[in-house]
Amino acid sequence: MPVYHVIQLLRIPFSYYLTPVFLFALSMAETYNMDKIVLLFIALHLFIYPASNAYNSFMDQDESSVGGLKNPPKAGNEVFYVSIVFDLIGLGICYYISIYLCFLVLGYVIVSRAYSWHGIRLKKYPLISFLTVFVFQGAYIYALVFVFTQDLPLYEIILQNNFAIPALISSMNLAGIYPLTQVYQHKADEKAGDYTFSRWLGIRGTFEFSAVCFAVVAILMGYHFTGTNQSHLFYIFMLFIFPVVAYFLWWAAKVWMDVKQANFRYTMILNKVASTSLNLYFLSIIAIKHFHELPL
Repeated sequence: MPVYHVIQLLRIPFSYYLTPVFLFALSMAETYNMDKIVLLFIALHLFIYPASNAYNSFMDQDESSVGGLKNPPKAGNEVFYVSIVFDLIGLGICYYISIYLCFLVLGYVIVSRAYSWHGIRLKKYPLISFLTVFVFQGAYIYALVFVFTQDLPLYEIILQNNFAIPALISSMNLAGIYPLTQVYQHKADEKAGDYTFSRWLGIRGTFEFSAVCFAVVAILMGYHFTGTNQSHLFYIFMLFIFPVVAYFLWWAAKVWMDVKQANFRYTMILNKVASTSLNLYFLSIIAIKHFHELPL
């Protein structure tokens, strides 16, 4: 199998869509350890996430578009071995940061494998697969980044106002995006025997469910920031999230008139718009906090 195809199936650029959770946790942290931030970012986005993508491609043997790849190549055994190597490198970096972090990320890796492996295949159970993504790509990753990029005792970190509700927000945001990433794959999933969450909801039901999740995210953001005397950050959030809401409503209207509009192209555009908007927003929070702390 050509090396280029193996690299394609790692889908490293797809990690960009998972960056908002990392940046959200970083923007809420009270202290920073830049060395840990860089190492953990590299471990997750360049090794752990791509390894999960590659393993999923090896298990699925996709014949149609998959997140980040319109025409994925067939995955040979090389893809499986590379996924193992990438996991080991990522775990090694995490071990360098903290042995506890290494074990927690190993837990993420195991769940990721259970999601795709045909022996368990969590992916084929709609509610279980949804809850897996809801917890492990949302609150779980938020907690890892929030805890292990700060130089504070664990009990002080967990008691911070910026821990519990933002972790829930991270999961709710994933809850809104996750079904939309499956909405164009119903036929392929049916062929593979996977009764995904989006198939369970139906195409229109998927959009309705995502709309509710996005509304809950906005409510929780408002509650959190007003409750911590940071209401200005909520208003900034509403400004940054406007392009996402506008695009989502426009796309939903097209789907209501023609379900064929629930396709790969529009899904990827939503991913790009949402990820870019959120990444810029969280980076803005980091910048605001940084400049606020600078001596005048």
